[in-house]
Amino acid sequence: MRYLKYCAVREETLLTPESVTSRSTYLDWDTQPSSFKHYPHFCHRLKLSDYSALQWLEQTRCITDKTIIAQKPYYRLNVPSAGNLHPIEIYVQLRNIEGILSGIYHLDVFNNELVLITELGIEGIEPFVGLENRFNGALVMISLVPFRTSWKYGLRGWRYLYLDLGHQISALEKSVHHFNYTLTKMSPQGYLNSVMGFGEDEVIAAVYGVGEMSERKVRGLSKPLIQVSPCDYVQGDNPLNPIIASEAIYTKLPISDQYEHFLQMNTNRRSARAFEPSTMNDATIHALLTIPTSATLDIIAVVLHAQSMQTGIYRKDVCIQSGNFLAECVHLLLNQRFIARANMVILITTEKFSATTHVDAGIYAQELYMACEAQGVGCSGIGAFYDEEAAQWSTHPLLYAVAIGGKYE
Repeated sequence: MRYLKYCAVREETLLTPESVTSRSTYLDWDTQPSSFKHYPHFCHRLKLSDYSALQWLEQTRCITDKTIIAQKPYYRLNVPSAGNLHPIEIYVQLRNIEGILSGIYHLDVFNNELVLITELGIEGIEPFVGLENRFNGALVMISLVPFRTSWKYGLRGWRYLYLDLGHQISALEKSVHHFNYTLTKMSPQGYLNSVMGFGEDEVIAAVYGVGEMSERKVRGLSKPLIQVSPCDYVQGDNPLNPIIASEAIYTKLPISDQYEHFLQMNTNRRSARAFEPSTMNDATIHALLTIPTSATLDIIAVVLHAQSMQTGIYRKDVCIQSGNFLAECVHLLLNQRFIARANMVILITTEKFSATTHVDAGIYAQELYMACEAQGVGCSGIGAFYDEEAAQWSTHPLLYAVAIGGKYE
């Protein structure tokens, strides 16, 4: 049944030259739903920057740049998001952290604050994530807000939600390990969404722990938290809502490289929109071709520009077919001209098209972003492509593409 479901999801979200041409190019940005959730003004707030024990959380999801585009504020975060729509929220249950009231908090990224939703004592969310005892430290819940993405992309937004989730999970893991903490996977159970006070327009998609178990028993929350809409308005019959609600919570534990200059890289990360191929050397290409990934993914690299290495199609760092595939890559990625100056395009494919493999792809892509930042080259994740055109490189469905090239100064 799940196989048939994903076959239907893929079929309904395909992009073809005909479907792209037939779509209206007009989008009224004045109707965009809000990108950040806001709890009522009367809720107690903590400034994240005042608590060194929560630096890892501050660096997990944060605004790194603000500008004005078309007379509207435009925010960039430390993680990429399809269309810069930011359909993710984060909540934490905190226990026994010095100087901080134990409770369930919302991470207010817009104001760099934690907003207290409820204080905690003998109750908590532990029973809803598979724990019998109190968890000292933080239980991190990552939620998805489908309407923020479907407003622009319709059903295709299903793919982007899970790619965005993968980027965010990877960013959490990197921040936690940079500050020398341990990330623990949880086993979420039923009713977590309802006890958190969520309606149909928001759903928990991943839960992790940062801390350790105690010997003290705990009871589950006896009543739901206050319900606050994640947007300033929502579409009541959003067709994505039931699809997202039916997905299992992602429980895999991401493992990736650590970077000495993580804080600077986390702040400077950007999606490139121009490349200068002459500034990227072959050694960097080889290093990026060998980054490990989940066993669920099949990675194909198309090298377009290089100093002396052969252009063509690669698996790992082995060329399996030489040739010039620049025109094909540009066409595949909806004829976006900046692709023509990328040194290579990474194609992330899988045998099993599912929400889980999309998350895996996002995790791998976030690792590429950080590795590129460490190497001083540009990177851009691209979720829009002509799905059937990718068949010339793989019989497996294409989930995500990442263009990589020398930085354009």
